[in-house]
Amino acid sequence: MNFLLDVPKNKMKIITDALQRNEVVVNNRGRVIVDDDKCIDCGACISLCPTEALHFNLDKRLELSFEKCIGCLLCIDSCPRQAIEKM
Repeated sequence: MNFLLDVPKNKMKIITDALQRNEVVVNNRGRVIVDDDKCIDCGACISLCPTEALHFNLDKRLELSFEKCIGCLLCIDSCPRQAIEKM
């Protein structure tokens, strides 16, 4: 089972240490942002997104749904314009 936790940076070490003491595997991944000025709406990132957090809207523009993003970061390397960055 996987959980995505949004933890304040100043509490990250305390919470990570507590989870690891209880044999929970912690993977510090992050969320992404899309630079609309660089994005050419090619869809390369969409094909790799396991949760459909990246999708085209009705205007055929790339859109990111933060609530669906699990922070896998697969989309970053797929972008030919480096328009997707880790937050």
